[in-house]
Amino acid sequence: MDFNIVITTNGPGEMAAWVQPMIQEIHAILPQARVVIALVPCPHSSGQEASFSQRFYGAQVMNPKETLHYLLTGNTPEHVVLARHGVILHLGGDQLFSVCLGWRSRFPVTVYTEKLAQWKSRVSAYFLRDEHLLKQHAKRIPAHKLQVVGDLMTDAIQTTHGSLDIRQKLGLRPDAPVVSLLPGSKPIKVLHSTAFMLKIVDELTLLLPEVQFILPQSAFTPLSQLRQAVQDEKLLQSFGGVAGKVIHDRNSTSLVTPQGNRVQIVPPSWHYNALQISDISLTLPGTNTAELAALGVPMVVMLPLQRPDLLPIDGPGRLLGHLPFIGRWLKGRLVRYLLSRHGYLALPNQKAGEALVPELVGNISAEDVANTAYDLLIDPYARRQMSLNLREQMPARQSASRILMALVDILQQHDPRLSHLVPYLQNQQVPEDSDSAKDYQQPNG
Repeated sequence: MDFNIVITTNGPGEMAAWVQPMIQEIHAILPQARVVIALVPCPHSSGQEASFSQRFYGAQVMNPKETLHYLLTGNTPEHVVLARHGVILHLGGDQLFSVCLGWRSRFPVTVYTEKLAQWKSRVSAYFLRDEHLLKQHAKRIPAHKLQVVGDLMTDAIQTTHGSLDIRQKLGLRPDAPVVSLLPGSKPIKVLHSTAFMLKIVDELTLLLPEVQFILPQSAFTPLSQLRQAVQDEKLLQSFGGVAGKVIHDRNSTSLVTPQGNRVQIVPPSWHYNALQISDISLTLPGTNTAELAALGVPMVVMLPLQRPDLLPIDGPGRLLGHLPFIGRWLKGRLVRYLLSRHGYLALPNQKAGEALVPELVGNISAEDVANTAYDLLIDPYARRQMSLNLREQMPARQSASRILMALVDILQQHDPRLSHLVPYLQNQQVPEDSDSAKDYQQPNG
């Protein structure tokens, strides 16, 4: 009997951090499942999500237009086949899309969430990141629908080489510090922040000439986008960045600053290996901060606000920037107001409720970031303590396995005939740890 696991998702961060480990777990443990990735509309998407899905996962993919067409008409594109049985797994985007997909397909709906738990009457199970969310949502959602599974992002992090081996393969000296630059994966972040990071490279090199720089390229960021980011005059002016050149040699590709400093671009297949060897990382807020925390990499998180109107925001407020004359000013004021109420920006800081890593927000300069990075680089004890604190916040818990086991339970509850199709899970055990195994319970739908 055929059955589907339909994964709804939206942007590049969710694809890399949540969808990728979940798909890998399904293929390994439940290979008979037919996986469909339903991309939903999102103002933060990179536009590369559909091709990324097909290239890395081998799943059937509906792009946002096809997903909307299916919701409106009930007709799927020719390359997508939905069975009579299945389950919806929400891994990003507005939860309303997942609920609507459940209504259209008649599949039960499940949601993995780090914050909101919406549409409780339409959702069979919520998979929660931590105990704090459990306490927060237990007041209004039945206990049998809530399950702590841990941080799914930690399952995505896979390194394949030791640190010395990685440095050797990348041609980096073992006796000099490595700083990684992470301008993000969303086009608006990459285009406007990369030149600013090149300015930081020049400033930091003046303070510490021996430092080496790498830029782990996101799978959602083509090289042409990086080239545009460091050569387009308008983009250079966003945060006071500097121009750069893209240089190819026999073994690598690099960005070169006006002062001749090189930033080696590391291909996406080596993303986590590159992060692993970083003494510190300079990053914008986002999923990157959680990945770095799981690897124990010290970081400086920056958010320059010289152009606050460039920041993407959800809801009707994002339309303010399109108003004539005062739109840019109004959106900028709204962004600053929202940030003032947001608290910490780095995910590990949010989770800990304190500043584990420094955050530089506002009309910051490249010199400000370089000075903060320099202070970290010359203090190995501070970096060591920061690394330990970060790892403590992001322990590995085999979250994808927990979610998949719960999905199988829900599938079997909706159709007992599916029980003989999942022999691979009969002897699987939920890994026990100090605070989440005790909360594992089978949802009742």
